Amino acid sequence: MKVRIITGVICAFIVIMLLVGTGLGYPGVMSIPMGVITAIAAYEIMRVSKCKNKVLTAVSMIGAAAGPAFVDFELQERIPVPTSVLIIAYVILLLLIMLKGYEKTKFENVALALFGSVAIPGAFGTFFEVRDLCVDYPHLFQRSHCVFLILCAMYCAWMCDTWAYFVGSRFGKHKLSPNISPKKSVEGAIGGVVGSIVFCVATYFVCDRFFFVIDTVKWWMVALGAIVVSILGMCGDLSASVIKRNFGEKDFGNIFPGHGGVLDRMDSFLVTMPVLYVIIQIGLAVAGK
Repeated sequence: MKVRIITGVICAFIVIMLLVGTGLGYPGVMSIPMGVITAIAAYEIMRVSKCKNKVLTAVSMIGAAAGPAFVDFELQERIPVPTSVLIIAYVILLLLIMLKGYEKTKFENVALALFGSVAIPGAFGTFFEVRDLCVDYPHLFQRSHCVFLILCAMYCAWMCDTWAYFVGSRFGKHKLSPNISPKKSVEGAIGGVVGSIVFCVATYFVCDRFFFVIDTVKWWMVALGAIVVSILGMCGDLSASVIKRNFGEKDFGNIFPGHGGVLDRMDSFLVTMPVLYVIIQIGLAVAGK
């Protein structure tokens, strides 16, 4: 437990520093560390799948590392080739690598390589979309709104997991999904959702008092959004657990002592940030903005 807490505090400090850089509006401040994170995540998922094709693993890691910068610097607008064409070419490349090393490569390795190098960076890429809401909709959002929304996505991923752990350890009696994650309980899940709402709404009132100028985001929007995002974040956590169980692994890695690998810590965030972005876009569409 001590190692777990120390590692969590260190990771939280790093995240806070990155958020501060984002809040100050420094361009590209997140693309490099996020590229490193996604590359490690791609490696972890290939390791768990027991892929023996090192070329396939390397290509997946390179694609994952390039993904965040591709989104952050809007390279799709600077390259004269549609993004869909690049993805098609990339899929063909992965299939050719499979054919070259077919004796040691399974199709599931290719599928996970594609997931690790496209889906994971794509999910992380929504971080930049939320960050740039103040640029795309300056009349509705300011920089502090963007930092707050990113922080809410983190709350719904990590604070939900933390509260679910402590509440479940103390009051958990009914298993949430015994075949996928035996330690998770219904009581813990409820505690995690409630904890996420409390932290998101409390942070909202602090930000509204000291940082917000434009009156776009309301506290009830934050509360409702926290419910949806935290619940789907738990679904993301369970989905990652399914991958590990399918290959007989407990953790994706051990880079974070007491916590596991990158994907063990980021699996919920891979869902919470995209879901938050979708909710915002739906809200804007309904409001006709």
